[in-house]
Amino acid sequence: MGALVLVRFLQTTLSLCLFAVLIAGLLSPPDPFTMLLYAVPLLLLAPAISYLLTYGDGFDALRTDR
Repeated sequence: MGALVLVRFLQTTLSLCLFAVLIAGLLSPPDPFTMLLYAVPLLLLAPAISYLLTYGDGFDALRTDR
């Protein structure tokens, strides 16, 4: 079970990092330095969000109808 949770954590982190770079590319002006200013905070938040989703039962809460 632990290995599956780790794989889910890594997949979620990589997905959020890709999403962060995509959002930074769409919202920032066409300048690589400004894109980095947008992307770095999002990239730093990605592991924390994926930890909450994976280990904090965030995915289970999203699956249930509350």
